[in-house]
Amino acid sequence: MPQRVPPPLLGRPEAAVDPSARAIGMLGFGAAGMRVVRHWIQQVPPSTPVTWGAAQRADAMSLAELERSVRSAPPGWALMLAGPEADVRAAREAALRLGMHGAEIRSVVTGGELRQVWCPHCTASTQTDVLPGDSVECSGCTVPLRVSAPRPREVAAEVSAPTEGTTHHVA
Repeated sequence: MPQRVPPPLLGRPEAAVDPSARAIGMLGFGAAGMRVVRHWIQQVPPSTPVTWGAAQRADAMSLAELERSVRSAPPGWALMLAGPEADVRAAREAALRLGMHGAEIRSVVTGGELRQVWCPHCTASTQTDVLPGDSVECSGCTVPLRVSAPRPREVAAEVSAPTEGTTHHVA
């Protein structure tokens, strides 16, 4: 009979760090997941070794890297995951299949789905999990964009504006 996988730990990022772990591996999915990972890194005791990674989503490449990390992990290693629910669940399930125990895995779900952000400078569309009010770098021209409005029904992307003080570079 298949074992039911418990849901990821939902809650504040600071609640997830395990100070008793001998070593910690962290994986953040998307911009919000990496913000959580950066916060976690600051909370880890100085004597605890930390390795971390970033991925846009839990795809074949990021899960293969996770597998390498789990297989080479020292005793007492803890895994911490942060990002959208689908990515966190996929990574958690992969780690469990590789022999990790549920108690060795901590996770924080940062939000739901990815959204498209449209750049008024170059008209590129950038996929991200940032919320209105946050900033993201345009995938087309690298101009930092602030997501400024919810998605209008007639446009298939979030409306954004360049952040203040941005200079546009034209090649």
